[in-house]
Amino acid sequence: MTPTFVVSLARAHDRRAAVCKHLQELGITFRLIDAVDGRALPANEVATMVEPGQTMHPGAIGCYLSHLEIYRQVLAEQIPLALILEDDARLSPRCVNFLQTVKPTSAFDYCFLDSDDHNDRGPIFFDPDDATELAPGYCAYRLSAGPHTTHAYMITLECARKRLAHAFPLRKPIDLYDHLPYPIVFRAIVTPKLAWVSEHSLVSFTSQKDVSTRSLSFSWLRKYPIFYKLRDFLRLRHWRQRRVAQRLVAEGVLPSGHRWTALPQGRDVLR
Repeated sequence: MTPTFVVSLARAHDRRAAVCKHLQELGITFRLIDAVDGRALPANEVATMVEPGQTMHPGAIGCYLSHLEIYRQVLAEQIPLALILEDDARLSPRCVNFLQTVKPTSAFDYCFLDSDDHNDRGPIFFDPDDATELAPGYCAYRLSAGPHTTHAYMITLECARKRLAHAFPLRKPIDLYDHLPYPIVFRAIVTPKLAWVSEHSLVSFTSQKDVSTRSLSFSWLRKYPIFYKLRDFLRLRHWRQRRVAQRLVAEGVLPSGHRWTALPQGRDVLR
């Protein structure tokens, strides 16, 4: 089975207990990694890590350092392919079979089991014509850029090596990539869906986000993926995103020759 790492703050007792129970019930073996608590880092230590003139939220610094620690373990143990989860991730039961059958590959650097549909520069698209089969019944599709998400992704040994080589100074959060001086191949498994986030994702340790489920419309429906498909249909989201992709190709922002398609908004699903 693909080695699985779970990063969690020791003080986040409910989140940690919930993700451990979830993975144990699925029968997935995992390593629990204590996340770096960015709030506890001395200011002088932070100053030596962050690029002069840049500012980062303490939680984002802690998240960055926590993922780096996993990359170090991947490199030290020469793990060809690893799955990294944060403690708000929830996996589909299908993921058990996937993790048992997926093979190391050079077809990507990062492969997301669930993905935000944007990053700090705008929307992210996938190319349905550029698919790589990772395991029987599971294809990973090329993304137009790196999405703003780290709750459930696979990383290759070579990608971990390159990321560690360019880890410092810290310029941006761990899930922003445009400043890195090497090409990166991003892929995502779009369907069948393998990961979601739980209601714990509404409270963030890496930003000021803190949302109550009571403030969400139709909160009782949000645990069902069909809710998002229906919402996207009623909002004409795919048509709107297709128009955006066509404009970005015309402007040269997206490379031509791809059938860029909107990613589903799966991260919104509460499990």
